[in-house]
Amino acid sequence: MSNQVIATAACKCEHQQDLDKLAQSLNTQLASVPDLIIASYSSLCETDLIVNHLAALYPKSAIAGASTCRGAITADGLKAFGEANVTLWGLCDSEGDYGIGFAEFKSSINDATKSAVEQALEHSGRHGELPALIWMHTSPGNEETVVATIDQIFDGDVSIVGGSAADETLEENWTCFAGSQYATNGVSVTVFFSSFEISTSFQSGYLPTETSGVATRCEGRTVYEIDNQPAALVYNNWAGQLVDIDQEQLPVNVLGSSTLSPLGVAVGDVSGIPYYNLAHPETYTKEKALTFFCEVAEGETLTLMNGTVDNIISRPGRVANEAIYNSDDPDGEIIGGLVVFCGGCLLAVEPRAAEIADHLNENLQQQPYLGCFTFGEQGCLIGGENRHGNLMISVTVFKR
Repeated sequence: MSNQVIATAACKCEHQQDLDKLAQSLNTQLASVPDLIIASYSSLCETDLIVNHLAALYPKSAIAGASTCRGAITADGLKAFGEANVTLWGLCDSEGDYGIGFAEFKSSINDATKSAVEQALEHSGRHGELPALIWMHTSPGNEETVVATIDQIFDGDVSIVGGSAADETLEENWTCFAGSQYATNGVSVTVFFSSFEISTSFQSGYLPTETSGVATRCEGRTVYEIDNQPAALVYNNWAGQLVDIDQEQLPVNVLGSSTLSPLGVAVGDVSGIPYYNLAHPETYTKEKALTFFCEVAEGETLTLMNGTVDNIISRPGRVANEAIYNSDDPDGEIIGGLVVFCGGCLLAVEPRAAEIADHLNENLQQQPYLGCFTFGEQGCLIGGENRHGNLMISVTVFKR
């Protein structure tokens, strides 16, 4: 039996027997039955099969996860990418405690999130204590409320990391789950009371330009005006005329064409150098407004950001490096990690997606990790702010 405490296993998954083989592979690598399993699976899979059969295979493990865009990445690269596939990340920690909770969004997002957190704390047996980490998955659309609610519960003292559920075609075929509960519209929460040291980093792979303006009229995830001008017109000019607005019939989706030119909001600065949370432009509306995959507040300054394929591919390695050196013991033994990588960024670099593992492997010292491709990213920025953003990357590192 191995003495590994973190391991991953990935494969094409269309039948129950595929999950049996996957579990056997995970078990062979680990020192004991995993205390926690995080599953990342293609939306082409049957969620019911995954949730129910994993529960039967691991009755004593806390299990949670979400659908991902195309698949997942591990130290072994990409497996059955673009097909029905499942990746499992298992953690053994006999001295730690882990709990999971789930709630469907039937009415109040705030109440559902509180319920999921309460369930997770009760399941962990550590109610009344501060977890070392909150890992979350949620359906796209309400992430700001989920993050703000969790922050309120823990007074902002716990790092929140996670990724929004994703699918192949933005047709809302995503799901997330915890235990035996899952839904297309809900939130999954995992609390970590770990005996291992956990450190995390949350960044983008983009650089600010000198072009910026103020969101002068907006509501939720729609910006109507930038500098008192129609937001779609302003952004379209900034981004080099992604669309011929005079000729194109609006609304028009710009999600793919805007990936390398998102807008950033400066959240804080380090030694006078600002750091940004990103907003990914989605649609030019009939009113020439601009919609995003995250909320923008009126009065915020929006800065045009610039990304390249090379930077997006190499950035996860640098984010991993920062997570390692954010820890109390930068020289401690790395035993594994969790990675969240934007699905929009993935689609922009998909022909070279396999290279992402090369950069992560180098910085994580070939230790096992799970990387999911998400339609929204949650993480803790360098100033300690828990945020939801777009086109972002988080790396969480475990050490002993």
